[in-house]
Amino acid sequence: MTIAPKLFCGIVFSCLLTATAETFRVRATVPLTLNDITDDAQATATMNDALLITLPADMTYVSGVELKFKIPEAVAAWRDTIAYSLYDNIRPRPSAQTVDYEGTRISVGTFPGKLSHIVFIPLAENTAPKHSPYQDIIAARPDTTDGSVFFRMQLAMKGAPESLENAVFAVTAKPVLLNKGTLRLLVTEPDGTHKPYAVMIDEKAVTPQGGMLLDTGEHHLSITSDEYRNEVRTFRIEQAKTTELTVAMRGIEPLLKIISPNDARIFLDDEPLANTQEPLTVTPGDHTVRFMIGDYEVVRTVSAANGRSYTVHLSVDAAVTEDDEAQ
Repeated sequence: MTIAPKLFCGIVFSCLLTATAETFRVRATVPLTLNDITDDAQATATMNDALLITLPADMTYVSGVELKFKIPEAVAAWRDTIAYSLYDNIRPRPSAQTVDYEGTRISVGTFPGKLSHIVFIPLAENTAPKHSPYQDIIAARPDTTDGSVFFRMQLAMKGAPESLENAVFAVTAKPVLLNKGTLRLLVTEPDGTHKPYAVMIDEKAVTPQGGMLLDTGEHHLSITSDEYRNEVRTFRIEQAKTTELTVAMRGIEPLLKIISPNDARIFLDDEPLANTQEPLTVTPGDHTVRFMIGDYEVVRTVSAANGRSYTVHLSVDAAVTEDDEAQ
């Protein structure tokens, strides 16, 4: 009995899909090394080769790896005849000098009848891109404990022409980044003391230890405490970058800011003050601010309460008006 090529391809593909631990041989192990998250790597391979994709050392922002294939015309004409598989538990450790392996196949697919195709390999949870007719999204997430991914190509249908064996795929590997960045928050407290406070980002309580991974865009920070003044900040997170934010906590004692002309003499509760625009810490209760410019004197009283800030501003101005002409 003769089996039609498409039917035979389906039988072989089913066998590949249900395979678990197995031993196999490749023609060559082709290395693709990604040194950095902004890096890509290019190589050529045939249908009997394996790709050893070495991942960046820092995987904080990596959601997966994209493999972009330029498919030879001979292969595109025989769609689904060449399969690709993803493996875990590869032994021995893959290298360019090794061709015999043992491993567990965790996913399998075939190349379509197109001249280019993308395969997305997920490396982080729940980070698959949107489905597209131009790419395959592998459902399984490989174990990357050893810092690499093992991707194998092989014939999935007997009876294919010999020209397919020497057909050369051009492949480019590149990391796909999460749409996230990191916030490093430093909270300083007066005199090195430590008193309780709560931190919220976008109205959600967080623990500011180390770096916090956040979505890109604008965020709102609030720090509340019974011992310090509440602090509010707005900051932006950029993709795959670290934003550093320092917040200096301030005591709840009232703050008084005094603004006046340079030649004014200033007295706070009858004590002379230097003419400064820096806020002063005062005790709760009533305080008297007196300004003197020559013989001109202005006195104001401030009733200060904890957690509040006040400004006393003396301005000396002259107004110019136009009088009506005498009739």
